[in-house]
Amino acid sequence: MPRLPIRQNQIKNSKAIVSGQDYRHIVKVLRLKPGNEITLFDERGIEHVGKILELGSKEIKIAIAESKMVSKESLLNITLLQGMPKGDKMDYIIEKATELGVKKIVPVVTERSQIRDTKRIDRWRRIALESSKQSGRTLAPLIFDATSFQNAIDSNDPYNLQIVFYEKSSDQIRDVIDMANKHFSNVRLFVGPEGGFTEREISTAKEKGFIPVGLGPRILRTDTAGIVAIAVIQFLYGDI
Repeated sequence: MPRLPIRQNQIKNSKAIVSGQDYRHIVKVLRLKPGNEITLFDERGIEHVGKILELGSKEIKIAIAESKMVSKESLLNITLLQGMPKGDKMDYIIEKATELGVKKIVPVVTERSQIRDTKRIDRWRRIALESSKQSGRTLAPLIFDATSFQNAIDSNDPYNLQIVFYEKSSDQIRDVIDMANKHFSNVRLFVGPEGGFTEREISTAKEKGFIPVGLGPRILRTDTAGIVAIAVIQFLYGDI
């Protein structure tokens, strides 16, 4: 059954009105007709199952048969700080991180970032939304505007586990998790761009409470490292 996002204020008296880009997707891509079933999910994490009543020229009216809170979000509050990669690698990173349940993704300009500015934030937010639809999530992750390395590590949010991935570190992710004694729920993972972090950046990150960690004896690409780390942590203490 197709799943589409909807705002709470678009639903009234068990009727939902869909317009704009989602209207075009339903009519032109999915080619749904009156009587077809559809699932909508709102910003509160509630799923609404209904049937299409009317197809207008600019909007669709849907009769809601059932609404229920659906718990499909990760038990962990994971923020991915991602050093800006080249090309379309960020598209892949956002898609897969969303599938794995990450709550926030922050593109970061580091010393070795070859891409230092971007106009793709809107695209990345659309990718996160589409990936949320596909994976059954009821809340898409927040995709922040690109920021500097210093701004990224200066956050005052109450994270109780902060990891920066550094290929020269002898500590492995399992060691750090064991050291944290499994008592964490707010996690920040910082992945460098192609070329990784400089020693100065690692030193600065450590001053802010980040723990340098390796991911095994092989060097992972920037578009692999974060996804592997998220999957490992979710498998051990999340919901995989």
